[in-house]
Amino acid sequence: MIPTRSLPIRFYRFWQAAPLALILWTCVWCNLNSGWWDLITPKDLRDWLYLVRATLPFGVLPVATFILLRRRKLRLPKQAPSRYLMAYGVLALLATVFSPIPPWSLYWSCTFLAAILAAWTFVDRPDALESARWLLLATWVATFLVAATIGYMTHGRVFTETGSDVLSDLNGLSRSSGVARWAAVPGLVCLVRAYYTRGWSLIAFYLAGAAVSFSIVYRMQSRGAVFGVLAALVFALLVSTKMRRYALPFAFIALVVIMILESPTALSNRFTVYIERGQDRAEFLTMTGRTHTYAQGIAAFEDAPILGRGQWADRLVFHGHVHNSFLQALLNAGIIGGIPYFASWITGWMLFYKLQKKSARLIPDDRIHLMECGTVMMFFTVRAIPETTTASFSVDLLVMVAIYVYLEILTLKSAAKKLRQVIPQYYVIPSRMRRTETTATVGTSRLI
Repeated sequence: MIPTRSLPIRFYRFWQAAPLALILWTCVWCNLNSGWWDLITPKDLRDWLYLVRATLPFGVLPVATFILLRRRKLRLPKQAPSRYLMAYGVLALLATVFSPIPPWSLYWSCTFLAAILAAWTFVDRPDALESARWLLLATWVATFLVAATIGYMTHGRVFTETGSDVLSDLNGLSRSSGVARWAAVPGLVCLVRAYYTRGWSLIAFYLAGAAVSFSIVYRMQSRGAVFGVLAALVFALLVSTKMRRYALPFAFIALVVIMILESPTALSNRFTVYIERGQDRAEFLTMTGRTHTYAQGIAAFEDAPILGRGQWADRLVFHGHVHNSFLQALLNAGIIGGIPYFASWITGWMLFYKLQKKSARLIPDDRIHLMECGTVMMFFTVRAIPETTTASFSVDLLVMVAIYVYLEILTLKSAAKKLRQVIPQYYVIPSRMRRTETTATVGTSRLI
């Protein structure tokens, strides 16, 4: 068979990306920082803009559902984390009838389900893996653009001030933990790509992007984001052989230089001041009041333990933010919905480690994407403890769903590729060898 000439990889990927899927994914992203409070009669152009953004999920939901119903079966692994998230979202939707304010809970249930369905539309393609790569790339670009916007809006203070002083330039865009989250994701992706890139110009670009992103994370003083980034960096060093080879000696040298410039006592004092953020002992021990909301959340969960009270149960029941993903899931969908939610985290990591074991057989692009997914997933795993990651609609959910879908499709494609390599080995054999290898062939065919 004569090989045909293919388009360059960048154009090939562009055409493999489903245009309608990209539009739906963009619509879901545009709904961020919006909500049911914008569903009011518009008075000016700004109100109209907010109204359109708030109603986008109700357009994405039926369109994505129609696209997926055209296929007889959605091709995802049996142990797919996105399936478990969908099951959790459906159960939270059913629990809306027990919500103190059902319309508000219904709104957030629709946005949650719309995000997963929009991500699933990317796999409705002849080459689902290439489309899943595009989904991942579009997600990284979106977080990078928002982080760049935040950096531009706060460029006068981000390198001189911290916390609320920086947020004063954002006009209420987000809390410090939210801003740090936006910066952490592109920072981690840039750092991973810097270690897997050969061109010096690209390495400099990625390292500069990572430096700016981590500077924003540091200045925001969000302890959940800071510890999440540190855990993600340690994870990358432990998993990636190349990063251990080059980054670990560099980190050791940097630590030695810091120890020479400042005494251990001075470093300890700086660390203590940074972590405490000017709080007294009571505020620090309660994790900025989180322990109180945990107690309220547990009491609310005990009041409706089986099916919960629908999305945003913490805000609607005791008018607070529970600040824990797993407790949030139990409040939203009870024990019945909490089981698939917990399973989504477990199966997500299972898929990653299964792929990591055979990463040597993946193409270079997929090896990089796999490392990006694992690093970012570790960040959100740590952040799930002090914040609500994937339990409700947020940018955390959008990033994690993109990671899950990519890992799921890569798992299917790697398994299919393995079968294509094994089957010819046993079935395409010379006629003289058939007698001697009949037993081995039959035994193998049973396994396949």
